[in-house]
Amino acid sequence: MSSSCIFVIGGNSSTPLIQIVMKKRIVRLILSVLVVALASCTETKSEKVDNAREDVRDAQEDLDQAAREYQEELKSYRESMQETINANRARIAELRAEKINARADAIRERNERITELEARNNKMEARMEEMKNTSRENWQEFKREFKNDMDELGQAFRDLGKDNVK
Repeated sequence: MSSSCIFVIGGNSSTPLIQIVMKKRIVRLILSVLVVALASCTETKSEKVDNAREDVRDAQEDLDQAAREYQEELKSYRESMQETINANRARIAELRAEKINARADAIRERNERITELEARNNKMEARMEEMKNTSRENWQEFKREFKNDMDELGQAFRDLGKDNVK
């Protein structure tokens, strides 16, 4: 091997072709690393803080919107159920006012069932009042159970009406 093939960086003007190619590759590699490093560090600390603040602000706005929607859902559901409870109350008053021709024991049994329906309706209204401030998870469970109980109460009203027809 000849001594002119030694790779010397920063050699003189008589450097062989291989040394020049290697210098170019090293310079390109260094420039590439610098470009990547500079590109990844373009955000200053204050820009990062500003972006983080913006992200927090956006998250807070999303949370506030979700809370408003949740409160609106609660309000709407409560109003709907209160209308049903009020309708039940009116139906109870109608049932009490109806005069029926039946045996005394049948009338007494009917009146007991009306009283039971009234108590259940009042209990449903009290349960609704108790659930004013509850978490979303508890609310979903309450709503499911409450709807089921209200459906059962509605069925009891329909059943009482069927018994009156007989």
